[in-house]
Amino acid sequence: MSVSSVSTEVDIKGNLEALRKLALARGAHDAVVIPASDVIVDPRVRLKCLIPLCYMALRCDHCPPDGYSVEEVREMVSRYQWAVFYRVTVKSTIIAARNLSDYVSARIFDPKANLLNLGGNYILVFTITKILQKKAASMGYAKTSGFAAGNCRDPFCHFQPGCRKLMTGNNCRHPELSSPSMESCGMDVYSMAARAGWDIYPIGGRCEPESVGRGNLCGLVLVT
Repeated sequence: MSVSSVSTEVDIKGNLEALRKLALARGAHDAVVIPASDVIVDPRVRLKCLIPLCYMALRCDHCPPDGYSVEEVREMVSRYQWAVFYRVTVKSTIIAARNLSDYVSARIFDPKANLLNLGGNYILVFTITKILQKKAASMGYAKTSGFAAGNCRDPFCHFQPGCRKLMTGNNCRHPELSSPSMESCGMDVYSMAARAGWDIYPIGGRCEPESVGRGNLCGLVLVT
């Protein structure tokens, strides 16, 4: 191994560690650097958005059946070596609040503002993803790929008549913040979080807050 290759390897590790620490500094509760080969892509994850049909299906450009296919995601991931994987934890009383799914489906705010608080946490995940991508670009890694959690329409276009990209074919209203989610791309977030040693709980529409330790919103940035 040449001196230059060793130097490059050291630089990459240092940059990845800097990005991991940046995720923590910007609001992530945990962050790890993982090999891109540890990103688990499973078509069953994406299928869960369609069976039963999620309320956001056909309403957000990043959500199934639109957005990246599993095959495209696998090809994308295969072109990278490393990724920064992080999570933002959310109180169970917010993310698993009683009747929250009814308010989400009706697209109205609940009187206790749980939906508003939850939206703020989702925005944080989208924001961290973009911050890491911009920082990575400044380090010379121009071809990053970033993924957030959930759909981007609820937090950014809640009061708009619809997703502009889907409605008109024009550009997204918020390209500086919008990203596809890990789950919409078929990434098995639960298995990846478990491998990272994080406690993670499945949260359904009728889940009770007492049965959930905490919520986790995860994001990923493929770097090099």
